[in-house]
Amino acid sequence: MSCPSFQGMRYHPWRHARDLDIAIEFVPNLRARATYSAGLIQIRAGLSQRERRAAVAHEIVHYERGDDGVACSRWHLQKLERQVHLEAARRLITIEDLADAVIGEPDYPCMAQKLWVDDYTFRLRLAYVSDEEREQIQHLCPSEWRIA
Repeated sequence: MSCPSFQGMRYHPWRHARDLDIAIEFVPNLRARATYSAGLIQIRAGLSQRERRAAVAHEIVHYERGDDGVACSRWHLQKLERQVHLEAARRLITIEDLADAVIGEPDYPCMAQKLWVDDYTFRLRLAYVSDEEREQIQHLCPSEWRIA
């Protein structure tokens, strides 16, 4: 797929991991996309650059929250993972960048590529735009463009 490039990236998860003294290693056949434990993020080998970027940001949020991977039920674990990934998505995709990506681009995979994130991260960020963020986007976008 060929999409125009986007230069608005502001959050750098690799740099953030380095600043936190978190080591990153690639692991073949890792079941999860990535894991964090004791100062080490492990990423499944073979992920795309966009997937790796989202995975590192996600695991940094776990580190900052002090998560231990334990939840009282599968439902709670899924809720925790969604909250963590939403925070990672907010760091990776600013409202200004989101507005810039969606103007004139009807294709979600191309929007995600412009923002240098995987499709899931983009869709999650878009699905959880707050009312305040929605107003910001509408202010940034041309008058003929509106969020449904």
